[in-house]
Amino acid sequence: MSALARVSCEPVSLREAIYNDLPLLLKIEQQCFATDRLSRRRMRFYIDAPHAVFVVAEKGTELVGYGLLLMRRGTQLTRLYSLAVLPEARGLGIAESVIGRLEECALARGKRFMRLEVSEQNLGAIRLYERLGFEQFGVYSHYYEDSSDALRMQKVLSSPDISHKGDVFPWYQQTTEFTCGPASLMMAMHHLEPDYEMSQTNELAIWRRATTIFMTSGHGGCHPVGLALAAMDAGFDVKVWCNREFPLFVDGVRSQHKKEIIQAVEAEFLSEAKARSLDIEYSDWSLASLAAEVQSGAQVICLISTYSFDKRKAPHWVALTDADEHCFYLHDPDAEDEPPMEFQHIPVARDDFNRLASYGTRKVRTVVLLRQES
Repeated sequence: MSALARVSCEPVSLREAIYNDLPLLLKIEQQCFATDRLSRRRMRFYIDAPHAVFVVAEKGTELVGYGLLLMRRGTQLTRLYSLAVLPEARGLGIAESVIGRLEECALARGKRFMRLEVSEQNLGAIRLYERLGFEQFGVYSHYYEDSSDALRMQKVLSSPDISHKGDVFPWYQQTTEFTCGPASLMMAMHHLEPDYEMSQTNELAIWRRATTIFMTSGHGGCHPVGLALAAMDAGFDVKVWCNREFPLFVDGVRSQHKKEIIQAVEAEFLSEAKARSLDIEYSDWSLASLAAEVQSGAQVICLISTYSFDKRKAPHWVALTDADEHCFYLHDPDAEDEPPMEFQHIPVARDDFNRLASYGTRKVRTVVLLRQES
């Protein structure tokens, strides 16, 4: 009996991967991929990783495929990181079964969006994903080791009324650990005005314009009023929402000298804001009002706490790319060593975003809203 005939007549079963599967998983990897292969070390890591679901497919006693799904902490986003089926077992519905199981696992963890990258040259895989309900929403150039492009695809896993796809929205990776504010502001400004250049020169210039000098440690972050003034310098209509009176960032600073410097910088920001009639609204703004601004065309950057993402409780600026009745979507400029697409159009459920967009013991909630100058 041929290998194909033997595999075809056996029922398929799915289970979680275990360490004993590693030799066969590596063989599958070698047969299915010429480049961009997972190493034994990475496979072993993902078998136990709390943010991963690693499913293998068996027919009889033979391992014939696997699927690996990664979860993004603090969001509703999952990523189909890798999917492989042995050549002799293709056409038997195994890939569909594996993806179906991964979708069930994602939904069980409250995740409603599954994304993936697939080579533009892999037409068979593209047809499969389209048949399963994935839709293309972008392209990532020169993604693979052979320099081929990756199509970015997404599927909504629940509630058919949820249909968000990432719009074309500029993304910029901050080039220092302390310039998330300028990076987020540049994304917002470039989306409104494509001629605005997102560059390190402008990134650092905005930081010098908006920095508080000090923060809890290291270099100072950026103040919402400082960022708003930088946006006004670039010719945009700007307003600031904040749920607290200033000062904002002195609670976590132990040094009295540093506190005094931050307060002096903030006082200068406020003096200039008053002179230039910057609209600063002190109120406990609602998610509904924020979503309405986004949906009406305002570009928004928001201060968040990174605790939900990395447990560090650090202040961090992000750019909102969209909002609907279920989620806010954001671009995070701090990609570090991870693939940039993992930090674009991140879906965050409204309840989760309400916690995310709150920093420090005073629960500071602040956003900067931009529009084209009227």
